[in-house]
Amino acid sequence: MIQEFLLLLQPQLGVFYYMLRRRLKILLLLPALFALAACPRTAASKPGIKKGFIDFSGYSFSKSGPVELRGEWLLLWNQLPTARELPALLERLEAQLSSPENQDDPAANQPDSTFISVRLPGRWNGQKLNDESRIPGLGHGTFLLRYTGLKSDDMNRLAFRMKDALTAYRIYLYSEGQVTGPVMSNGVVGTSEDTSVPQHLPLVSPLPSRMSSGWIVLQVANYHDSIGGAIYPLILGTEKDLLSQRETKRARDFLVLGVLLLMSLYHLGLFSQRPEDRASLWFAVFNATIALRMLLTEKYIQGWFPEPDVSAFEWMMKFDYGTAFLAVPVFFAFLQSVFPWKISQILMKPAWILAGVFSLILIFPQRVYSSYAIYYFGWALVLALVMLAGISMAIKRKELGAGSSFAGLIALLAGGINDTLLADGLITSTYLLPYAFIFFVTAQSYILVRRFSHAFHTAEHLSEHLQLEVAKQTRELEEQNRRLSDVTRQRTLFFQNISHELRTPLTLIFGLLESISQGDYGPISEKFKRPVASMQKNARQLLRLINQLLDLSRIEAGQITLHLEAVNLSRMLSEMTESYHEMARRKGINLLTSIAPEVFTLGDPEKLEKVFYNLMSNAMKFTPAGGEVTVELQKHEQKLRVSILDTGPGIDEADRNRIFQRFFQGEGLRSRFQEGTGIGLAIVREFIDLHDGQLELESTPGEGSKFSVTLEALELEEPTSPDSQVSSLYRGDSESEYLDHQDLSEIEKHRPRILVVEDSEDMRNFIAHVLGHRYEILLAEDGAQGLELARKHSPDLLLSDVMMPVLDGPALISEIKSDPSLRSIPCALLSARLEIDSDDVEQADFYLAKPFQPSELRQAVEGFLYSTQNQKPGS
Repeated sequence: MIQEFLLLLQPQLGVFYYMLRRRLKILLLLPALFALAACPRTAASKPGIKKGFIDFSGYSFSKSGPVELRGEWLLLWNQLPTARELPALLERLEAQLSSPENQDDPAANQPDSTFISVRLPGRWNGQKLNDESRIPGLGHGTFLLRYTGLKSDDMNRLAFRMKDALTAYRIYLYSEGQVTGPVMSNGVVGTSEDTSVPQHLPLVSPLPSRMSSGWIVLQVANYHDSIGGAIYPLILGTEKDLLSQRETKRARDFLVLGVLLLMSLYHLGLFSQRPEDRASLWFAVFNATIALRMLLTEKYIQGWFPEPDVSAFEWMMKFDYGTAFLAVPVFFAFLQSVFPWKISQILMKPAWILAGVFSLILIFPQRVYSSYAIYYFGWALVLALVMLAGISMAIKRKELGAGSSFAGLIALLAGGINDTLLADGLITSTYLLPYAFIFFVTAQSYILVRRFSHAFHTAEHLSEHLQLEVAKQTRELEEQNRRLSDVTRQRTLFFQNISHELRTPLTLIFGLLESISQGDYGPISEKFKRPVASMQKNARQLLRLINQLLDLSRIEAGQITLHLEAVNLSRMLSEMTESYHEMARRKGINLLTSIAPEVFTLGDPEKLEKVFYNLMSNAMKFTPAGGEVTVELQKHEQKLRVSILDTGPGIDEADRNRIFQRFFQGEGLRSRFQEGTGIGLAIVREFIDLHDGQLELESTPGEGSKFSVTLEALELEEPTSPDSQVSSLYRGDSESEYLDHQDLSEIEKHRPRILVVEDSEDMRNFIAHVLGHRYEILLAEDGAQGLELARKHSPDLLLSDVMMPVLDGPALISEIKSDPSLRSIPCALLSARLEIDSDDVEQADFYLAKPFQPSELRQAVEGFLYSTQNQKPGS
């Protein structure tokens, strides 16, 4: 895992180096600024500490400012002399130091072997004692510093200022044989954990006057932290200057705190407006975390608890370390959300896990977990390098705000280095970290502000141009809709034309084949009967395929409409079953029915006929000789159920859910017996859905199948006569060989006159041949000629095609119905279209669908004339 991570990181570090080289001139500006800040001041050089001694002679605190007491102090380890013990101890020590032979070694002949020289400020951990042992973190000690040449007056009283020491301290002054103090203290200094109480309070304490020379005694005890000692310098100066320093620092701190809190609230507001922008949330949490940590590290919250208390100290330190642990993954998550990078994405989860693990150790006392915190800060340094490399990659990709973020991190790093060197006394400068941190936070905030501004301007631009864009899109949509309408209209016209062109020849083929088979053109020998029957069968199959393809095309084009009327399902199913008796007899199939009488539904008769003929055709096709096909019609309250059962091979379970899909042909048992187009059952499903019905399939392989159709039942107050509505004789999917012609009683003693208007000469001659032996036939080749003959001969019945030149069928009927002298002529439309307009149906008295057989035509004409005669007054 580590090896893979290093392999991923290697090229990115190269890019990071490349970016640094390209921006070297810019980055050098920041160190230059800090170098200017670090230039030596013009003030006089300040006195320093050497071997536990400092000389203030000639130094003016009021003119030159405070002095940080940095240098070599004397340490009495594990000793805390009381105020009474201090004079004797300090007099002996001063005598030894003043002796000429001990000037270079103040520890010579010292009876206390723990007396050593240490550098303050600093930790005492690891300092070497005279016996070569090392000082541990926990313990207590007394730091001593001898001074001389100290002067002050009533106008410029001197004072001490100290942030804190780890973890409790007190300061005494010894001068002219007298011990004063403690002049300043924090917590309770003791010799054990039970007698010591930690406290962190930054203090400024005035000193008594007329103390020109003597000793400064700093006693420190630490039993609550893993690090001990005076880690911050003791500052000596005028009270006025030290208070001014403290107030200046507080002003800087509160400036940073104000920026942090404002940034936190501002970005929290941005997040509330755009919850999908997680970067604003992370940055708000980061600012709030740093603000809390700053209140803790700068000891402002501790000031709320002026009395020393171990519990308060422990809780303050837990929050102090906890905010440090939390800030790292939060800021890492912020940068990852702003500048996504593969490596940072990999490290995101470990960052949160380690933060959680180190947060768990806070349950222990500070002296335990503080020793492990150094490892977390090392991990934070690694993440910082990864952040810089990631931002460098973002700069290379020219991502928005990457340069600002990079500059902010560099400024923060430079400010931290400056303040660290300044705190250690290695440079003479001013504290820049607060200002660097403000610049850092502002730079990171600038990224989010630019992103938000960019999003706002984009939204504003879109809003300004929205109306134009909507208008443009509307025009384009209208144009597309117009084109689609044109395509749909052309497609519909094509369907109508192709229907007419295909069905009219099929009508002639059907009619001529039936006429030949019935001997209308003379007797035929036995050897021609089978070929003629085969031609009839294949013509029916061709018609069925044409019907299915055209139906499917109309479904896909959205051209299917329902012509709803009361449909007598009992009669429809009885007629359908009757038409299949001959086929069942030939195949040796037992055809059974169980049809409830006078059951009606509201539906489209043509489409319902297609549904049941398709299901019946499949049942007959897949049922072997000796099998059974059963047609059932049952009524249950407001529902009716039509079931068609067969004893065929059945349908495999894998094919049942797909058998109603278009063009699906299963690979199961049924496909081994018969082949098909895969269209019929898909059309059945579409037509049943149009009727808001349900189509169900039950099948057991090897035993048979059951298709069930459930529709809403229709209750009629009075039974509807079959001849009271426009008649549609649909037999396109019938498997019957022919319909036997049944002679009816003589309608009139004279021969009725029938006007046939048909643009196809073959169709006109065919109709004349079929009807000519019983009726007087008038022929017209278009609507205009038909209207002229109607006015001249006043026929008993008009048979007209729908699509014709000059004047089509519906227009011809409209002209006849609008003429009072011709209005009584019954009119029938012979349509080769799959559907005709409802307005055309209302104009016509009867309707006969092509293709039709001669017997169907004769039966229809006789039915038309019979119905007309019954509707005449007095009949």
